[in-house]
Amino acid sequence: MIKNYIGISRNFFKLKANNKKLLTLLVISYIMDCLIALTLPFFTAGIVEYATKRDFGQTFFYIGALAISYVLYNIFYHWSYMTYAHNANYTYNKMQEMVAEKVVNYDEGFSKKLSKAYLINTTSNDIWNACGMHDNIFDILANVIYLVFSVTILCTVNIYIGLFSLFITLIYLYRNNRLTKKRDIHLAGQRRWQDKIVGLCGEVIDGNKEIKTFDMKDGLNNHLNVMKRGWSKEYFLKRKYYDKKSALLPGILQIGKIILYIALIFMLAHQKITIGILVLIIGYYDEIYDSDMNINSLYNNLCSNSVRVDRLNKILNYRSKNMIEEGLLENDDIFGIVDFEHVDFIYDKTPILKDINLHFEPKTLYAIVGHSGSGKSTIFRLLLRLYKPTKGGIYIDGTDIFSYSKEVYASNVGVATQKPFIFNMTIKENLDLVDSNVEHQIEACKRVGIHDFIMSLPKGYQTILKEDATNVSGGQKQLIALARTLLSNAEILLFDEVTSSLDPNTTKQVIHVLKDLKKDHTIIMITHKPSLMKIADSIIVIDQGKIVGTGKHKKLLEKNKYYQRLQR
Repeated sequence: MIKNYIGISRNFFKLKANNKKLLTLLVISYIMDCLIALTLPFFTAGIVEYATKRDFGQTFFYIGALAISYVLYNIFYHWSYMTYAHNANYTYNKMQEMVAEKVVNYDEGFSKKLSKAYLINTTSNDIWNACGMHDNIFDILANVIYLVFSVTILCTVNIYIGLFSLFITLIYLYRNNRLTKKRDIHLAGQRRWQDKIVGLCGEVIDGNKEIKTFDMKDGLNNHLNVMKRGWSKEYFLKRKYYDKKSALLPGILQIGKIILYIALIFMLAHQKITIGILVLIIGYYDEIYDSDMNINSLYNNLCSNSVRVDRLNKILNYRSKNMIEEGLLENDDIFGIVDFEHVDFIYDKTPILKDINLHFEPKTLYAIVGHSGSGKSTIFRLLLRLYKPTKGGIYIDGTDIFSYSKEVYASNVGVATQKPFIFNMTIKENLDLVDSNVEHQIEACKRVGIHDFIMSLPKGYQTILKEDATNVSGGQKQLIALARTLLSNAEILLFDEVTSSLDPNTTKQVIHVLKDLKKDHTIIMITHKPSLMKIADSIIVIDQGKIVGTGKHKKLLEKNKYYQRLQR
């Protein structure tokens, strides 16, 4: 139990999410509470002892001392309560901040190891339950200290009674530790099934149209029922050990108390102890009993929450060979020349790109084309620093892209995807996430041609967009996302199939925007639409990870068999 307690405490404080000053104050308050509580049985025994002797002067002295102890105890208890609240608030916000920062910076392999449901459960549930663990840790420590002192006092009064109380306590704590370990195995299993259930529910929401179209409801219910049965099995196995801890284990302490009372009455009858000593022994044994019960309850909570801390540590300590270390270069004077030099990329032992050499100039519109799986998107992922090349280098203005700091790189390389995500907030608040300057927002929206539509809405820029902008059309959502991309002031703009799901009129509008942006940006787009290929200054054809052609639309259509195949 001690080893497990130390390990859990170490894992919690390893998160580095506590305020050191508040923790120090919390420890002091617990120590003072513990010391004051140790005096209560002594003063109570004194009251009884002197009252039976009719020495009322000493009796009222002990009553006064007891009253002062109660007042001090409540003062320090209030102190610990308020300190706990402030530190729990600090810890909760710090953990949320740490998880959010880590998730934003992780590579794509992160989502394969830890599911979306895992993240939702951790941020919504685990963090809240884990943020109060410092209270459990110090409370257990205080109860253990109190237990040791109480047993020591009993040993000084009567060595046999002291050793008996120690024996009962050790048996109780040993059995408690064994049952807790078995329970926590099934608690972790229950949490795993809960992650699966939450994940399936999220997939049902995302795939609602397909579910209705293909009448998948019965099949999904069957799948859900399997998960529910798994959850229920782990739940009842957990409850079995929990019930033994809560309902049966206290019987050890209760039997010990009955034996002690019988022994004390026997000793009192034979005048081996006074009534005051009897009250003193009962008082301290009751405190030992309460401490044992408190340790059981607190250790129970601590072990339950340790599962949550382990889940948090999986997120915060995630490591991958593909994770990118940000550079320190703060040079923000970027012109926009991009070079790929002999770039190879291998993922999961599969070659994706082979000896890629590319050169992109500012004020030029490039199109990368190829069949699905040819490596187009990987070029973008490398350029966005989601991965590092296995071989070769990528340079912006002659500087390796991994030399730039995170802030500088993000402000100079922007991306718009075929399925941009819009948050459930106002149009302005969505734009504020990149640039809160109202004039800049209006200018960006005018440039992409969405300003007039926004102003036609009853609340204009204060219109609240539903999650993923489901209350506007796909084209309007794409244009808002384009405006957001422009607000980054990036010199290099990447467009990944931005017109794939747009109607012809909106596509024409996007083409107009691309032609306009070319005047002061380096534009690189991935597309499968001939209408966009035709406006490109240079087209790069890629097949099976290799560049198999470059040039303008007309030239490639005449001479490049891969491009001809794409057009067909």
